[in-house]
Amino acid sequence: MERREFLKRTFLAIAGFEISRHLKFGKLSYAQSKGSEIYVAKGGNPEENTYRAIKGVGGIEKFVKRGSKVVIKPNIAWSRTPEQAATTNPDVVLGIVKLCKKAGASRIIVIDNPCNPWQVTYKISGIAEVVEKGGGIMKPPIKFKQVNIEGTKILKNAEILEEVLDSDVFINVPIVKVHGGSKVTIGMKNLMGIVKDRGFFHRTDLHRCIAEITYYIKPSLTIIDATRILLTMGPQGPGVVKDIGIVAAGTDIVSLDAYGTKLLGQDPYNIPHIKIAEEMGLGIADLNKVNIKNV
Repeated sequence: MERREFLKRTFLAIAGFEISRHLKFGKLSYAQSKGSEIYVAKGGNPEENTYRAIKGVGGIEKFVKRGSKVVIKPNIAWSRTPEQAATTNPDVVLGIVKLCKKAGASRIIVIDNPCNPWQVTYKISGIAEVVEKGGGIMKPPIKFKQVNIEGTKILKNAEILEEVLDSDVFINVPIVKVHGGSKVTIGMKNLMGIVKDRGFFHRTDLHRCIAEITYYIKPSLTIIDATRILLTMGPQGPGVVKDIGIVAAGTDIVSLDAYGTKLLGQDPYNIPHIKIAEEMGLGIADLNKVNIKNV
């Protein structure tokens, strides 16, 4: 290979790495780089809907390359069964793990930093069982790393799960439900489960901190579980649960949060963290500007 061609390829490889890194840690946004599309699957069981939603967004191979280190972050915050709709449906998680395994991921870790003890929530949610069945690894939330965050107003640093920071692909898998403090908890709010001190968010400015952690950590893919949604007594429940049988996927976490908020019967622009995130350029909250495709 000629020296000029070698230097060209080396430059492109480094540039590609930098773009990928910045997409996950600050700098760029998916809304700015790719536009906003949501792929909605319904009518099948949760696992089937997950396959169809991910196929719509381009297939898991678009994100997971052979040898990739994948981290999947469901909502496993509470000691609740799947029927109570306070935690992500285990069959949605199972579908994602299977697809990542098939794509040749070298490591598939499923992790959360729950509000209730992880030893209990992992089991009662049904997620630990399906992850083992699908060939993934459940990791306890033990190792955190301090990071500095630039370009934010309040959240200047945080201790974040090492597994997330070390991943090649980070997949966010929230459930759709109401929340007493943040009004809704969907994709962006789910990222509080990668932070050690979630209390800081509540003690300062909850909504801005939610937007600012999203600014720092940008999931490669967000898949929202609306198989069952929790309409009252969120985030823990038990409350009123509605079966709607939807799984939706995309790369614009703000659009997906807006879509999930609509499913809960609320206006996205009445949710401060969604509005702040849009103002920060993290995505599009106006669903009239989002291409929503049923798949």
